[in-house]
Amino acid sequence: MGLVGEPTVELVAAIQGAWLAGAAVSILPGPVRGANDQRWADATLTRFLGIGVRTVLSQGSYLARLRSVDTAGVTIGDLSTAAHTNRSATPVASEGPAVLQGTAGSTGAPRTAILSPGAVLSNLRGLNQRVGTDAATDVGCSWLPLYHDMGLAFVLSAALAGAPLWLAPTTAFTASPFRWLSWLSDSGATMTAAPNFAYNLIGKYARRVSEVDLGALRVTLNGGEPVDCDGLTRFAEAMAPFGFDAGAVLPSYGLAESTCAVTVPVPGIGLLADRVIDGSGAHKHAVLGNPIPGMEVRISCGDQAAGNASREIGEIEIRGASMMAGYLGQQPIDPDDWFATGDLGYLGAGGLVVCGRAKEVISIAGRNIFPTEVELVAAQVRGVREGAVVALGTGDRSTRPGLVVAAEFRGPDEANARAELIQRVASECGIVPSDVVFVSPGSLPRTSSGKLRRLAVRRSLEMAD
Repeated sequence: MGLVGEPTVELVAAIQGAWLAGAAVSILPGPVRGANDQRWADATLTRFLGIGVRTVLSQGSYLARLRSVDTAGVTIGDLSTAAHTNRSATPVASEGPAVLQGTAGSTGAPRTAILSPGAVLSNLRGLNQRVGTDAATDVGCSWLPLYHDMGLAFVLSAALAGAPLWLAPTTAFTASPFRWLSWLSDSGATMTAAPNFAYNLIGKYARRVSEVDLGALRVTLNGGEPVDCDGLTRFAEAMAPFGFDAGAVLPSYGLAESTCAVTVPVPGIGLLADRVIDGSGAHKHAVLGNPIPGMEVRISCGDQAAGNASREIGEIEIRGASMMAGYLGQQPIDPDDWFATGDLGYLGAGGLVVCGRAKEVISIAGRNIFPTEVELVAAQVRGVREGAVVALGTGDRSTRPGLVVAAEFRGPDEANARAELIQRVASECGIVPSDVVFVSPGSLPRTSSGKLRRLAVRRSLEMAD
């Protein structure tokens, strides 16, 4: 069953309805602003057909757009028509998957993870157990898209626990991010979740906040992208006058291949930062907690696994009851095997620390540099859009070999901004960028969930050489 639309009651009910009918659920995003309607509709239906979806439910303008193109091979229905109570509530037995979840595709082509009912249920139970979800006292509030694993897991975990849930369209947050705080205040929410950029944005422009009450919040999950310790601290401090408890901050680690959550801290501890010292100085990384019940994490360093609290950086490997059965169209994975995530990190006393992606590590003059460190420094330059910076390493064949920083920029003085960026990176990261490329806001390619597509940025720069 394919679903496209805003997070309405009908769409959320359709997820459960599909499972009662013995069908898997696949949710895809609507068109982004400026997209061509026909091309979006064609691409969406092609994607559904490619993963075996033959029935798609949608609503409103999305439905009209999907019906405006050739729908051969796909039955398109109206969610509002399908969502009525005159149906059988008797579950249909099924041994098939529960969710066909698209992966991010931030470092390559997106794939589809096959998630069994058992895997989904284990992840939701593990998350609820870790954060102590209580239907009698907890209220969830989210604007995350349901096609993203974090958004879907947040909704389903609340539903499993029986907790009330307030949902807002992602587009409403995008149009006015500070409405998120009003939603939290009006709902009396105790739980919310968002990627790092949202907390950074609120903290950076906190002077705009007034007359909200965040005193009920005890769980604010931060996941889906690298955690900026300074930005998250700034958010917590700026929201303290409005009743926010810094102990509610929960920087976490997860991925679609494990349904969603892998490691989550215990509420009440707040942000823990670990310092790593290398040749360029000290670097702060957020501690992302220990594995939720049913999941395991280890660090692979070559042919052996690093011990707990060894702080030896290697590739993060995971396994457990929440794991996918495999990628669609590929061989199934052995549930007892360790899954290599492609992320680099280490295990500290407080849990997992993620340093970056293995594919994205920049090697220059014998040094390994994590791009997120460069990107956080570059984003401090006035005019550079926070969360819209990509640091890349280019080879000797490039016209700009070395460290290249591409950033979305808006301002009157590119030359001075470029000079300041180079100076900041050189001073704080110990490496001098060989080039800085400024592009207009919204130009850097992103995935459907908003993550920067680094490999696509690299290809664009290479084509421009």
